[in-house]
Formats: sequence, structure tokens, C-alpha cells
Amino acid sequence: MDRIEKLTPEQEAMFPVWRDKWIDIGLKTGETDWETFGVYMPICYQKAGLEFPKKVIRVSSPIVGAFASSIANKILKNKGKSVHDAVHGAVHDAVGGAVGGAVHDAVGGAVHGAVHDAVHDAVHGAVHDTVHDAVHGAVHDAVGGAVHDAVHDAVHGAVHDAVHDAVHGAVHDAKLEWHFWLGGQFWVGGWWGSPAYVSFFTDVCKLKLNVDIQERATAYRKVCESVNYIWCNSEFVMVCARPTKILRNAQGRLHSDTGKAIEYPDGWGLYFLNGVRFDEKLFKEVTSKKMPFKDILAIKDVDQRRQAMKYGSWSDFTESQNATKIDEFTKLDINGEPVSYELWEFPFDEKKNREERLFTKTVHFARYLCPSTREWHTKGVPALKTVAEVMAWGMSTNERIVSPENWKLLVPLQNES
Repeated sequence: MDRIEKLTPEQEAMFPVWRDKWIDIGLKTGETDWETFGVYMPICYQKAGLEFPKKVIRVSSPIVGAFASSIANKILKNKGKSVHDAVHGAVHDAVGGAVGGAVHDAVGGAVHGAVHDAVHDAVHGAVHDTVHDAVHGAVHDAVGGAVHDAVHDAVHGAVHDAVHDAVHGAVHDAKLEWHFWLGGQFWVGGWWGSPAYVSFFTDVCKLKLNVDIQERATAYRKVCESVNYIWCNSEFVMVCARPTKILRNAQGRLHSDTGKAIEYPDGWGLYFLNGVRFDEKLFKEVTSKKMPFKDILAIKDVDQRRQAMKYGSWSDFTESQNATKIDEFTKLDINGEPVSYELWEFPFDEKKNREERLFTKTVHFARYLCPSTREWHTKGVPALKTVAEVMAWGMSTNERIVSPENWKLLVPLQNES
């Protein structure tokens, strides 16, 4: 096996191509490639020294897979009970009837035996170690930064983490070992044994691995390319279908203001606005654009509140609170497009505040147009008199003080974001 000490200019030029290729794979939606999974998952077991189970169970969402694969522990602890009773006791109170039924159907008569670590180490760890030893540290860092990090952030960071948190929140209280999963397509950029990273060396740099390691790398790559989450067990393998949709904003964050930003074939999914998760009820209230501004300001989560403010009627809110625009300023961004800034004062009204419980004193808000997204942002600010004072205050730190006069000279999209 040759060692790669340096990348050629042609290989470095492939960074963006390889990055985009694997981001597309990681975010792929639609039909699941069950056939490819069926060919290569047994090889992963073989490389781990394990017999591939006879039962492969397909599920239509991660929430069903997480519950169903974890029910095995409950079954083992309740050997005297029927499978039905064990499943029912484990999930009935934690999830609704529809999901509970799907979990029951998925578990069937399977018995759990955790082999996650063995399979993971065989198809991921061994490949990682071999490739790591075959490349110079500088090359490792270059490919990692240009390919691995970009794919990881776009797929693993933006999408997998969202699903992970949602599943964790739903399953955690049931005390189930839901987390013994492989990420499939969502892990194509995860860690150094990831297909995006390894395939750059084997496909672009023509790194020759020994037959055994190449077989492991190929099997793991094909599995990740074909399906979503996988739960590896001794008596069964549970595998999740791809999402039917993944919707993101221009910055790559999960986003849709018309419905779920990520959704699976059985209808399970998550609501996001610009990367911020909402439950269904609050999402519908916010995106209806009819939510009273006082209710928006009452949202406890600051990120949700910030997103919700974009859907409220600022004019209705200011009118209802007798607010006054006390200053405004306009700049031109680097492209000659106008960027507006406003400073508002909301006077304290004892009667109104006693009735609506909005503010306990006179408050000020800065409202400004983001030059990159062209969306209005609003934030509370100190009781200053001008837009320039407020924006300079917001940009200043203990180490660097920005004066109002200096702020006026900053050009949006050039030295002001």
C-alpha cells in the first residue's frame, strides 16, 4: 500500500466536486435502495465476524426504528410475558397509538442482541485506521477540512443532529437504548472513516488498500449510499427508509414555512424555521402570520421568538403599543442595494402593561434589514438616541470599541454582515 505524502493540484481541484457529490448523497430523498443494502449489509456483518440475521425489518421513520429496536431490552427483561405485552408496556405511554402499532409490527418476534459496536468497528474503525496511516498529516488535514468538514456540517450537523435530538427527546423518558444506530446517508461525512473522506483517497487519489480493507470500505460506503438509519442486532437488522423530503434555506439549515422541513414515508417529521425547531402547534400559529405580537414576545425560547418575530405584523404591534420610530438610517451595501435601520421606543403605559403584562418600563428595539438574507431582524437595545449609537454598541467588544461615526462608514456585505 503506497503512502500519500502530497496532493497534486488536480486532486485539490476535486475538493468542491467531491464535497458537493457527497452532500447530495447525504441529503438524498425519495426511493430507498433496499436491494443495494441487502447485498452489502451482510458483508459488514461478515467483516465483524458475525452471522447475518435472517430477518431484515424495514421501518418508515427513525422514531419507529428507535423504539422498535430498543424494545428488545424490554423483551429480554420480561421473558415470561408475550412479545405483545412487552412492546405494549415499553411504548404505550411514550408514543401514540399509531407509532406504538408500527413499533409492535416492526419488532415482531425478534430478540435483541447488541452488535452495533462490532459492526461499527469492523466497517468504520478499521477503514479509518488504515487510511489514516496511509496519508501524511498535512494531506489528512487538507482533505478533512475541504471535504469531511463541509459534508459533515451540511448533512450530519444540519440534518442528523436535528433528527437525533428529536428521537432522543421522544425515547429518552422510556429508558430505551435507542442510540445504537448507524447513520446511513446522514453519516457519509461523519468522522474520519466516512465514505466522503475515504473515497476521496481511493477514487480521486487512487490509494490502493489491501483487499480486506477495501471490501470493508466498499460495503460501508454502499450501505450509507442506499438507506437511512440502521440498527444492527444479532437476530435482526432494522433499517429505515430515506426521508421523502428535506427542505433547507440558502444557508443550508432545515427550513419550511409551509409544512415539515424533513419528513419520512409514514408522515413523521420535524418543523423548522431557519434551523430552529418548533412543535406543530406553535409552528402553525407562527406561520399563520396572525399570531399577536404580544404572544410572540412571550415565547420563552429566544431562537423561536426571533424566528416568530419575522412572521408577526410589526406595524400592528407598534400601533397597539403606541411605539414611536425615533430614528432611521439607510446605507448602501457593496452591490448598491439599500439596507435600512430603525430605532423604536415603546413607552411604558401603566394601564396597558397592567392589562397585557408586556413591559415593566420603557424599552427600545432596533430593527434592521439583514444585507445577506434581506430579512428584517429585531432585537432589544439600550435606551440610546440614534441608530448609529445602537448599531455601534452592538458591534463593540471589550477589546474593540466601534464609534457611531465609524459604524456609519462600514459597508454592508463588505465589512459589516
